[in-house]
Parts: sequence; structure tokens; C-alpha cells
Amino acid sequence: MGENINQHYLPQHYLRQFAIQGAGSRQIAIARLEPFQFIPKGAISGQCREANFYKTDGDLDRVLQSCERDTAPVLERVVREGCFDAKHIEALRFLSVVLHLRTKKAVKRAKEFPKHLYFEVINAAIRKGELPPAPPDWSKDTIDVSGAAGHLIHSNTIICWLEMQTLDCKLLKAAPGSYFITSDHPVILLNQLMAHTEPHRSFVGFSRSGFQLLLPVSPNLCVFFYDPNVYKVGSRRAQLVELGADDVELVNCLQVQSADQCVYCHHPAGEPGVRNLVYRYGGLRVRNRNALRILPGRTEKETFLHLRNTTVELPRPWGVCRYLRNKKVGQDERRNVGWSNMIQEVAADLDSNPNGGDIFSRMERIIGVPFTGRGGTPSNDHQMPS
Repeated sequence: MGENINQHYLPQHYLRQFAIQGAGSRQIAIARLEPFQFIPKGAISGQCREANFYKTDGDLDRVLQSCERDTAPVLERVVREGCFDAKHIEALRFLSVVLHLRTKKAVKRAKEFPKHLYFEVINAAIRKGELPPAPPDWSKDTIDVSGAAGHLIHSNTIICWLEMQTLDCKLLKAAPGSYFITSDHPVILLNQLMAHTEPHRSFVGFSRSGFQLLLPVSPNLCVFFYDPNVYKVGSRRAQLVELGADDVELVNCLQVQSADQCVYCHHPAGEPGVRNLVYRYGGLRVRNRNALRILPGRTEKETFLHLRNTTVELPRPWGVCRYLRNKKVGQDERRNVGWSNMIQEVAADLDSNPNGGDIFSRMERIIGVPFTGRGGTPSNDHQMPS
């Protein structure tokens, strides 16, 4: 059993960046979305927490705590100084991936497909008389899937982190008089390029051309990762890009869409602004069950299950992120097919040979030449497979 019984699925060190000023980094303004309720001051320690959220996976809980110890100082420094170096950006990449995978909404989404299968299999057995009749309140929601959080994090973290090596990063700064909010599911994935060309497929994958990821890290700053072959964000050399008030509202509207139950801000008198965001953009909120569609098959007894990642929607174009004049879409609509294929080989090697060394030594074995980019990014001298 995990030593930490009350487990946070969103770390306190992250929410403290949005703490109410003068509250000793311990209180935050909370807005519950359905139905709307604004709480001017609430304890950060009580947010995004559930008893035994990671069930009996004590190893996972300890790994996440170790990750928090490593990334918290980097996050605090980036927020304080408004800039980053190569080591900081690796920590931000890793933090973004882990926050995307560990929240309650992410875990509930991961359970949708197996819960549906279990429900159908059990109902079929009941109809055949192989199981007794179900109780009156029997539904998919009564089924739980143990180990979903651990499987989700263990199977995706390294792959997504490596795919993020081919993204550029900027810090977006809120315009004077405006501020960023966050939520209990704060990592935003979107893809402006593919959203309208492939509406029936999962177009927000980490390896896809046009991929974007946003993570507010304070009321003043938001980390923005993007495909540099498709988009232009600010000047080429500048790390910090100031947003206008309209663009800040768009980033905040994405948080309203993405949130599971709550959004957060640093302003105890922020109810009118948050209420307005929820009123204007709450209708775009993403439901987990929208990810799984049941389609009719070729016969009455046949159905098809269509599973895809849900995504948020930009209700209007924004000014900070523009298409390049000559945008480049990779083969098979991937940013770098060779890099993605190598990542899949690394993932397979990790599964088959868990004690086979670190990520970079595995890369060297797979590509057959020394991997000199030890910061997590291949050096310019290194020839990656094409």
C-alpha cells in the first residue's frame, strides 16, 4: 500500500504558483463548474486529492513524489525569472507530460474503453445464464478498473517526453490587467492544423505535425510547446512573448473546456471574470465519454467501437500563434517519422529488457552510433534516421 493515503493527482507545488498573494502560498480561489460555485479562498492542500487514488500502487506514488521533488524547484525558478535554459526546458517537458497523464480526468478517460468491454461481457454472461441477474443500479459507472493510473503513466511518459524533443517552446506572458487561470486538468493539447481536416480521427497525438501543448504555470506565465515546422510564435530568438488580453482569454477558455470539475485562480475577487468565462465557453467543455463512440456494424449483432482522444476547441483565431508561410507537414503527417520509429523501438526495448540501461544508451544501440545530445535532444552533429 502506498505510504501516502491521501494522494494528490495534481501536485500542490504546481497549484502554489496560483496561490492568493499574502496567503502564504496555502490558499487559492476555486470555481466549481457544474453547477457554478465560486469559493474565494480554499486550502491548496485540499484540492485534487483523493484517498488511495493510485490504489495499492505504492511504487507509482513514490515515483510521482520523486518527480515532484525534481521539477518543483525548476518550475519555481522559471516562474520567478521568466526564462529557461536547456535543463529547465527538459524539466518543463517532463512536467507537462506527467501532469497530462496523472490527473483524475486522464485516468477516468483511460478507463472508458475497458469499462465498456467489461460491461458488455458481463451483460452477455447474464443473458446466457452464466451469471446471476445484475442489481437494479447496475451500470458502467459501477465498474472500476484497478491499475489504470499506473498503466497510463508507465506506458506513455517516456514516449510522449521523447516526442516533445521536436517541439519548440515559448513562455507566454499575460497582458497587463489580465491573468491566466488553471484547472484540475491543466495541460491543454490541441492541433490547429489537423482539427478541421480530420474531425473523426485522433489528431492531437504527440507525434503529429501541428501538435501544440499549453500549460499555465502562474497567473502571469503559460508554457507553450509547438511544432516549429508549422507555426510561428513571437520572434525567433525571444523566449518570452507577451499576449494581448484577447489571447489570454482564449488560453483561459481552453482551461474551462479541459477542466474536470474545477478551475483555479489567484484572485479571491475574480468571480465575475471566471463566471463570464464559464458562461461563454462552458458549452464547449470536453466530456470523457465523447472519446468512445459505438457505431452500427454490418449486421444487427455487430457493432464497432471508435476510440479517439478528445480535444479542446479554439473558438476563434488567436494572434500569438500563426501559420508559417511555408509550413511543412511530415511524412504520414508526423513531424519526424524516423524519430517516432526510433521512439517505438526504445519503448519495445524497455518492455523486453527493463534493466538494459538508460534511455540514451538504448538509443545508441538502436541507431548504431553515439548519441551525443545528453540534454535529451540530439546534437546537431548527430545523424538521426530519416
